[in-house]
Amino acid sequence: MKKIFTIFIILIISISCNTLVENEKVGGEWLREGSRLGKGYIVGDKQDSDLARKFMDAYENMDAQLMIEFSADTVMFHPADIGGVFDVDMTNTDFIVERQSNWDSLSRDYIFIMPLKLEDDFTRRIVTTAFEETRYIKDGSTETNIFYERLSINEEDLIERVVQYSRPAND
Repeated sequence: MKKIFTIFIILIISISCNTLVENEKVGGEWLREGSRLGKGYIVGDKQDSDLARKFMDAYENMDAQLMIEFSADTVMFHPADIGGVFDVDMTNTDFIVERQSNWDSLSRDYIFIMPLKLEDDFTRRIVTTAFEETRYIKDGSTETNIFYERLSINEEDLIERVVQYSRPAND
């Protein structure tokens, strides 16, 4: 009886120690033409969301120098408030300082931060986020908008593209 009980305990312990590894689930689908057509997305790594958060916190804290540390030399910027795409020189702080020059400060309330990887191409890493941003303007007024933002991360773990969409916040 002791042998059966001992074998039973060993069997239960060995079964409980085996963890199931689930394959990464693919979701969504890239619908535009090109090499990504038909590819799905997989949830990315926490390291990517941490990098994006540090980059975005540096912007919120108006620390342009710290933003440079997390950026590629050139960042493609798709701003929400102006049409077009701009190649921003991130080897210096000029663009960020100018963009924030009319503000005393700003604050962000993050809704989510989601890292993604493209199926079969783990070099294409994107972090999608949404947040409410309040800008405290030097004349004493404020502006509040809700942003949806996509940040692309290159193979060197640096932000290389920022795509923004926004709408006015609900009052």
